[in-house]
Amino acid sequence: MLDIKIFNVDRGFCAAVDRHDHHAIVIDSGYNSRTGFRPSQYIFQKHFRTLDCLIVSAYTEDHLAGIPDLLDQCLKHGLPVNFFVSNPSINPEHFPGLKSVNRQLGNALTFTTALHPECEKIGQTMTIDEVSLSFFWNHNRDFQDLHNLSLVTFLSYRDINIIFPSDLETEGWRALLKCNDFRDRLRRVNIFVASNHGREDGYCPEVFDYCRPELIIISNESDRRISPLMLDRYNSHAKGTSFGVCEKKLLTTYDDGTITISKYLDRLRQVTTQSQAYRH
Repeated sequence: MLDIKIFNVDRGFCAAVDRHDHHAIVIDSGYNSRTGFRPSQYIFQKHFRTLDCLIVSAYTEDHLAGIPDLLDQCLKHGLPVNFFVSNPSINPEHFPGLKSVNRQLGNALTFTTALHPECEKIGQTMTIDEVSLSFFWNHNRDFQDLHNLSLVTFLSYRDINIIFPSDLETEGWRALLKCNDFRDRLRRVNIFVASNHGREDGYCPEVFDYCRPELIIISNESDRRISPLMLDRYNSHAKGTSFGVCEKKLLTTYDDGTITISKYLDRLRQVTTQSQAYRH
């Protein structure tokens, strides 16, 4: 059993993977200023006993804002964090939220990497139970802007293959597309989370030469509705799901609330929405 929740936040991004065994994986630590939701709230409401992995994929203030609170709450409740990952080419000392978690846990991607000689890109895969996580990133010698240094995460579990590209922008996509392994993983994706909150600068048409997802999800901030142009573009790339999986082929957190992708036993994956956000 598995639930992947993409939360309705209005600052940054936040997703959590619940394996229904009191273990969780958390991607970013965005929050909702209107409802008071923070990732630590969800973690402790669900009574998790271990965070298997904390993935920090973007390095702006909104994405990092909830990390100190999450770590403080983990320490207070005795909740261990097994792995922390972020782009290892970034100096964590430049980011208060990143610095604190790096000093406590160390970045797992610093120690074990695989070089792809055809593109000089670096990627790494780890498996947690049946969940496979593959990470790709651009190096800070090639890009100075933080968006294109986003850590891209591919998550695979049975018939779920989802990509979280964080705040990656067009040129960052094009650099990663030079990697054979990156392109191969794109071909397997059936659920695509739009980059940079669905903004035009996060869109790269060449990505969809390799990726034909069933469903596209956009986590957009409360004051940023997706432009009609970008909605049309993303709609054109989504082919729709099998009957009973999801009624739409494009979902946004602004319109649909928290989005959950579920897998139970041998049943087909299912996508549901929850317009009522988590509250205190």
